[in-house]
Amino acid sequence: MKRKRVLVTAGNTSVPIDRVRVISNIFKGRTGAGIAHYFSEHGCDVTLLTSHPDFVKMPDGNITMLDYRYYDELMAMMRDQVTDGRFDTIIHSAAVSDYMPDETFSETDSLTSGKKTAVILEALSKGGKIGSDHKRLWMSFIQTEKIVDKIRRDWGFTGTLVKFKLQVDMTDEELIAVATRSMATSRANFIVANTLNEMTHKAFIISAEGGEPLLVTRETLPAELMKAVFP
Repeated sequence: MKRKRVLVTAGNTSVPIDRVRVISNIFKGRTGAGIAHYFSEHGCDVTLLTSHPDFVKMPDGNITMLDYRYYDELMAMMRDQVTDGRFDTIIHSAAVSDYMPDETFSETDSLTSGKKTAVILEALSKGGKIGSDHKRLWMSFIQTEKIVDKIRRDWGFTGTLVKFKLQVDMTDEELIAVATRSMATSRANFIVANTLNEMTHKAFIISAEGGEPLLVTRETLPAELMKAVFP
């Protein structure tokens, strides 16, 4: 029987403010690494893209690991891996940056008229290192491209796609509704949904084919996800 080929993404992405500073998020990729190991131990050839290779138990002959740090690096890796066309399943659990810095400004002065205050800003170059002598900085952000939305639309993937969705301070019903819409947007087959306050305790696996969302724990997620993907 042909071994299943699975691509897993894990961890966080960084976006640069200047040449020495970045903005990122708190996620390290433990869940994605656990999924990669479980699928590898149960007969799959796994390629793992991760920002934290220290969470990966090596060596494992069935896992090919590539590490990244920045959003642009993950985008390029995903494009190359997906368009290669060799994967049966993609499990995209990486916490990808939703925004990236556009411009940074220093507040040089302010003008007050009645109850309104206007600030005067000076744009700073991000080609080097922004100095530490600015009392207040302002930053504008632009939206990043959704990597998961490009997997089918732009890169032509036709296999099984698993998306992850994290929300904050939602009821289970609200979370499932938001995740179901998100799954449809990316044309994913499954979505794993959880909330920040419950992420270490529970998540839901939701199928695009409908049916009752499956409640899982972090410990049971890899096994239940494998059952869903390879019934």
